[in-house]
Amino acid sequence: MTNRKATLTSVLGLLLFLAAADAQEPRHKASQADVPTPSAVTRKDDPKAAAAAAALLESAYQGQTPPEAVRMLAAVLRGARMGPGEGWFGPAQSRYSWKWLAQYCGVDPAKGAITRKQFPGPDTWFARLDRDKDGAITPEDFDWSERSPYIQMAHIVDRLFGKLNSGGDGRLTKDELMQFFNKAAQGKDHLSAEEFRGALLGGLFTRSRPSDMPSQAVLIRGLFSGDLGSLNEGPKLNDPAPDFTLKTSDGKATIQLAKQIGPRPVVLVFGSFT
Repeated sequence: MTNRKATLTSVLGLLLFLAAADAQEPRHKASQADVPTPSAVTRKDDPKAAAAAAALLESAYQGQTPPEAVRMLAAVLRGARMGPGEGWFGPAQSRYSWKWLAQYCGVDPAKGAITRKQFPGPDTWFARLDRDKDGAITPEDFDWSERSPYIQMAHIVDRLFGKLNSGGDGRLTKDELMQFFNKAAQGKDHLSAEEFRGALLGGLFTRSRPSDMPSQAVLIRGLFSGDLGSLNEGPKLNDPAPDFTLKTSDGKATIQLAKQIGPRPVVLVFGSFT
């Protein structure tokens, strides 16, 4: 335990130095004489030193899974910018997985799929669980990771919907579809596959520049301030939810979780505004 604390203290001191150095950088172009020359270990522009700090941090948890904040910090030190496809450091957990549902329905989780006849619930529940609408509930319907083909296609469809929904109200109308067709067809009464594809995908994908991404020091400060993840590990599956008190969206009242617990289920929905 003493060695782990010493290791963490060393790493945290390094990280705070990196963040402070970035925050205090002069806005004018400094000469070489103006810039202090820290050791190789504390240079904030040295990828090898940052990677060494990540390895040092992980070594404090050798033989066990580090907390999510430690894994996030190590990823940032190794160059991650927490962009698309980054930031997940453990799959979501649920009591009610594919394995649980398959066994409940009398289906071998490793081989079978759950048909409507095998599913004991109502049609609406089956339709909801059969995400890809192939007539059976399968393990793929429970995969919400970025590796899921369904999720990948859904992201593209959502972006296309946003492009077609010119009113931005979440309702795609016939008029909006006709506006898209008329603009794409340019006076013709049809669209070829190439024209349709070009009209849909044109301008849809933008390439981010390195300057658009937050710096390593900004991400480190964000983690320590709570703007990027949290240093506190969240409750595990089957742990009680920690009590909290929050203001309502209009600021006129407060809600305490402990006072909501009762005979009816309480559902907490978490989101992020960035």
